[in-house]
Amino acid sequence: MTPGSVRAQIEDSLSRLILTSLAVRQFPPSTRTDRGGVTHIGRPQASALALRDVNYEDVYRDLFANEAYDVRMVDGGLLIFQYRFDSDAVLIRHRLAYFPSPVLPSIDEAPGLYDDDELYGDIVARRLVRFPIRFDYAPADHVEGLHPASHLTLGQYEGCRIPVAGPLGPSAFVNFIVRNFYARAYMRHKNKFDRNPPALQRMETISALEARMCHFVHSK
Repeated sequence: MTPGSVRAQIEDSLSRLILTSLAVRQFPPSTRTDRGGVTHIGRPQASALALRDVNYEDVYRDLFANEAYDVRMVDGGLLIFQYRFDSDAVLIRHRLAYFPSPVLPSIDEAPGLYDDDELYGDIVARRLVRFPIRFDYAPADHVEGLHPASHLTLGQYEGCRIPVAGPLGPSAFVNFIVRNFYARAYMRHKNKFDRNPPALQRMETISALEARMCHFVHSK
């Protein structure tokens, strides 16, 4: 996994989301290198609200208002891609997050969302409970059996760190979100989402102990 391959997959993912009309606002992946030689990919986060003990509605509202996201989906869901590489182009951290909108856009704001029940009926269902999803890779914070280097957090549970086989590429993350939370749209555009993405080397960082626990295995 390199800065170039990550950027290529983000651009490819944005293209697919735009082509299928799932994205209504998006920003090209930004890349910057700090004085220490660390390369950052992804939009800077204007606020640390997402890490605080506050209501989810406030977290979402803050991210939305500050445009601290990379993609806004048709139902208001926000996707965030953040990667960090050291001066030797080695991945040292990533955060991939999905923040669904706690309140769906109105008919006036997103008429297409309500016009095509066959495509979006599963997204606007009233029975849904919307919660944030985050894939983190933070090897510097690893604690064996407690804090996997690569893990999945569901909701805002502080202790929820489900082991993941290794860091995710942008394409694997986007496909996970679309297949599971925009299932009808995925089935309609399956041929577009199932195309091979730009090449990216898969990394595996899970420990032997974590591999014996319930964990996630991912694609490239």
